[in-house]
Amino acid sequence: MNDYLEVFDKFKDVKEIFDLCDDVHKLREYYRAGQFQKMQEHIKSLMIKYSLETLVWNAVNTQPPLTCEQAYINAENFLCAQGAKIIAEKIFEYQSRLLPDEISFIESIIKPME
Repeated sequence: MNDYLEVFDKFKDVKEIFDLCDDVHKLREYYRAGQFQKMQEHIKSLMIKYSLETLVWNAVNTQPPLTCEQAYINAENFLCAQGAKIIAEKIFEYQSRLLPDEISFIESIIKPME
């Protein structure tokens, strides 16, 4: 699997996943365009949007990003984990929409979070 958004796209009918995918696209757009100030502002807005999840994430990931690239990677990883959590917790029988390797992908992300 190349991109977790391919899996998340299967759940875009769920508003939280649709919004999260939009957040990922914005993050990637800012990073690829070299608009690092806008990217940092977007990351800050995500930290507010997911304030409790951010606190948990930062408690586990204690080394703060020092570069724009590290901030981007950290935010990508956070959004991937957040999306997998939303899918597993809020979408009844989510497995029925996924291929076996996609189920394994989601479960590999949420297992360490439990």
